[in-house]
Amino acid sequence: MTASKTTEKPLILIVDDDRSMRALLNLAMTEEGYEVAEAKNGEQCLGEYQLLKPDAILLDAVMPDLDGFTCCQKIRQLPGGDLIPILMLTVLDDQKSIDQAFNCGATDYITKPMHWAVLSQRMRRLLATNQVLREVQAVKQQLHQQQSMINQLCNLAVFLSMQTTDH
Repeated sequence: MTASKTTEKPLILIVDDDRSMRALLNLAMTEEGYEVAEAKNGEQCLGEYQLLKPDAILLDAVMPDLDGFTCCQKIRQLPGGDLIPILMLTVLDDQKSIDQAFNCGATDYITKPMHWAVLSQRMRRLLATNQVLREVQAVKQQLHQQQSMINQLCNLAVFLSMQTTDH
């Protein structure tokens, strides 16, 4: 199931092999005012990510075939994947699993059963932080372009001053 990005609402990609969990997460995110797309496994997640370019991903860690940890690593290697907030959801609450989630690139981690208000606040914070990060990167890129233009103008000024002193 996919949703197209046609409005200004953030698009959340929900990835879970449990259909009822996807439905609950879909309902929770829709009620928060987000657009929602779903994937039932890690492979489908990778395809949906590349097709939809969602604003955030809710990713189940424990899934057959391609688990959430591996899927998270693969997303991080895709274009733009280094920036997208990935909130890992899982029944695993041991230190090793938590470390594994963050080591594979998860932005945050929530255990199931989850407190829905916590999920709501975490998603809001992840999206806000990501928006600020994107704005900072845009300003950095703009500054880099301006610095490049200044360097070109300086080189031109030096060249022109050399031309006038030669005559």
